[in-house]
Amino acid sequence: MIYTVTLNPALDCFVRPDEFLPGGVCRYDSARFLPGGKGVNVSLLLKSLGAETVAAGIAAGFTGRELTALLGRAGCPADFMELHKGLTRVNIKILPKGRPETALNGGGPEIALGDLRPLEDRLARLQKGDLLVLAGSVPGSLPEEVYARLMGAAPRGVETVVDTSGPALIEAVRKGPFLIKPNLEELGEVFGERLEGTEAAIAHARRLQELGARNVAVTLGGGGALLLTEEGRLLERAALPGREVSSVGAGDSFVAGFLYGYIKERDMDKALDWAVCAGAATAFSEGIAQGEQVETLYRRHFLIEN
Repeated sequence: MIYTVTLNPALDCFVRPDEFLPGGVCRYDSARFLPGGKGVNVSLLLKSLGAETVAAGIAAGFTGRELTALLGRAGCPADFMELHKGLTRVNIKILPKGRPETALNGGGPEIALGDLRPLEDRLARLQKGDLLVLAGSVPGSLPEEVYARLMGAAPRGVETVVDTSGPALIEAVRKGPFLIKPNLEELGEVFGERLEGTEAAIAHARRLQELGARNVAVTLGGGGALLLTEEGRLLERAALPGREVSSVGAGDSFVAGFLYGYIKERDMDKALDWAVCAGAATAFSEGIAQGEQVETLYRRHFLIEN
């Protein structure tokens, strides 16, 4: 079972105005609300692919209740701890016709360390062989080492995947996660550098392995993706061809595809194949892709008929 944790989930609201005029009045015909947040996105795609998963984290107020309801309607089991103050954030994605998207992301409720105790109790009940995914930014009211603390709450034998950035990533890396997945910008941010190109990505990914990460995947946008395995192998994949609709959730889908491929095949090469298909499927969609879209790309680009 794959248990995802999102400390700062969101309701994602997608609107498509005919035009977007800063400072003016913009009209749109309809709004589409979807459950959001990095771990939530991972669970949504895993569920669509047929994997056993639970989306967990912290939810607050009527927006948090709507988030949980939307997950239920999507058929994705949810296990959010209710925070009795504040509101789960709302992220507005403005997608004008023929123009680049604009995102207005909310800040979320204030969470204290004590609010995490029920979540830590749930993590303590995970079983050997389960996978724990800790994904997303750390709320400003929590210390940067919070993911490292949550990793410590899980029993021995539970593999951990961390998808975050900055100091929170460094703190988690020191606990030896099974997998981390920064993008190129996030990888450079860890070391206070601006990185360009595959060679720089490889060199800095190796530095994260030296700090404790076992496997490091780096997404390179139009440059594809790479994976450094704990056995020292370097695997690379080119970006798949297609028309990008929205980049929102593509990195999260990469993580979901990787985990699906890993539990299905127990092979890092095939896991990376599934990862790039999942990331591309979401990039070619509005919102998180459906499992059948990922499977179609996998059959087209990686499945070799005997």
